[in-house]
Amino acid sequence: MRIEGKRDNNWFQSVFKEHYQYVRNFIYYLSGDLTITDDLTQDVFLVLWEERFNVKQETVRSYLFAIARNHYFKHHRKKKIQLNFSSSLVTKHENESPEYLMELKEFDQKLQSAMAQLPEKTRAIFLMNRIDKMTYQEIADNLQLSVKAIEKHISKALKHLRSKVDKQF
Repeated sequence: MRIEGKRDNNWFQSVFKEHYQYVRNFIYYLSGDLTITDDLTQDVFLVLWEERFNVKQETVRSYLFAIARNHYFKHHRKKKIQLNFSSSLVTKHENESPEYLMELKEFDQKLQSAMAQLPEKTRAIFLMNRIDKMTYQEIADNLQLSVKAIEKHISKALKHLRSKVDKQF
């Protein structure tokens, strides 16, 4: 279906500014690799530019997420991804004891390992909710899934993380 109206640089720039960070984060949550993330994000917006006359304004965001998901899975169909999320837990704690810092580092390693073991889609959905603060409805709309499916992925992620990270933390 061809969209009538002007789809020029201004339209593209506004879509880019509004959605770039969400698309980039989504790909990063899937891959855990910033190099791949940047390359695939560029590819997503290149496809958008090429298809700009065929994209409905009201579905542009979910279209971007669909392109991102497809590009990622095409790129990594057979590869196992090692996640290297930047740690939000281990930051400068100048007045903390060495024992506390060691426990914090251990916890962070366990958490990172547990996150890496999650299925890609579940990990991405979980991080979209927890880091990007997206609601279940927003995630469902972006990924073209039901809210119930999002709830199941979040529940699965939480159950997995609880089982992999010791109760002592």
